[in-house]
Amino acid sequence: MSRSDCDGVSRRSCERPIIDPLPFRAWGSPVRVESRALCVGTALVSLLFVSAPIGAVAMTTASFAPAADTTIFHGGSTSFDDVADGSGAHVWTSTLASGTFRRALLRFDLSSIPPGAVIREVRLTLYQSRSRTEHPVAVHRLLSSWGEGASNGGDAGVGAAAQTGDATWIRRLHPGAPWAAPGGDFAVALSTSRVVPNVAGLFVEWPSTPAMVADVQQWVDAPASNHGWILIGDEVNSQSAKRFSSRNESAAAVRPRLVVDYEPAPAPGAADGEVPFPPWVLLSLAGLLAAGLARRRVRQAT
Repeated sequence: MSRSDCDGVSRRSCERPIIDPLPFRAWGSPVRVESRALCVGTALVSLLFVSAPIGAVAMTTASFAPAADTTIFHGGSTSFDDVADGSGAHVWTSTLASGTFRRALLRFDLSSIPPGAVIREVRLTLYQSRSRTEHPVAVHRLLSSWGEGASNGGDAGVGAAAQTGDATWIRRLHPGAPWAAPGGDFAVALSTSRVVPNVAGLFVEWPSTPAMVADVQQWVDAPASNHGWILIGDEVNSQSAKRFSSRNESAAAVRPRLVVDYEPAPAPGAADGEVPFPPWVLLSLAGLLAAGLARRRVRQAT
C-alpha cells in the first residue's frame, strides 16, 4: 500500500512495521509470536513464588578418631576394682588364662556434625593386633559418663593402678563416682555385634545397623547423652583375649575410627527437598517479563 493509498485509512493500519518472517516460521504470525513470548516470560517469572526441587540432599561422610578410650578389668575379686588402662596403646576385650576379663570403652566427639543432620550409616573400625580365638564382640550404648586417666598397663593386658579420672570396673571416675552397676552402665539391647576372626594384624569393621544409626543420631541431637559404646567379648572361656589399638597408639593409621554418613539439615526456608532459585535467576526472569511488556506497549501504541 502506497502513502497515497493511505487516504481514508487509519495511519495505524497503514504504516505497519516491516517484520522479518524468518524467525516466526515455526511460531506462526508475528502477533502470536509476541503473545507467546509474553506468556513464556510470565510463566518464568511466576517461579519467583515457588521453589525448585533439587532431588536428593547431598550426602556427607565424616571420619572420627576417639575422644576417649579405655579398658576396665575384672578378675572375680576386688583386686581389679582399682585397675585401669586409660593411656595405654591398646584396648582389650575377652578373657585371659587367669580368668581376668576386660571390656573396652570408646567415645567419639561428634560436635562437628551440624544440628539437624540426618544420620544414614555408621561404621566402626578397630585394628586387632593380637587374638586368641574367634568369637563375637558385641557393642552396647553406654548410659553414663566415664573418664580416661593416666594409667598405662603396657602390653601385658592386665592394666595398671587407676589414676584420678580413670574408669574402672566399679567406678566411672576414680576414686569416686561409681557405676550404677559394676562393669559399666549400658543398654541391654545390642547396638551391633560381629564375629571377630582369630587373626592378628586385621582391621575389623562393625558394619552399620539401625541401632548404631539410632545411637549416633541421638548423640548428635542430644550431645549430653553421648557416652560412647562398650565392647564386650567372650567372658566365659579363658584364653579368648583380644587386643585392639587405642587412640594412644603411635601409628595413627591403626587407631579406632568411626565413619558417619549423614545428610545436612535443609537450608532455612527450604522444605521437602526444595530450595528457592538463586537471586541472579530471579532477576533474569524479571527482566524477561519487563521486556515482553515493553514490546507489547510499543505494539499497542503504533
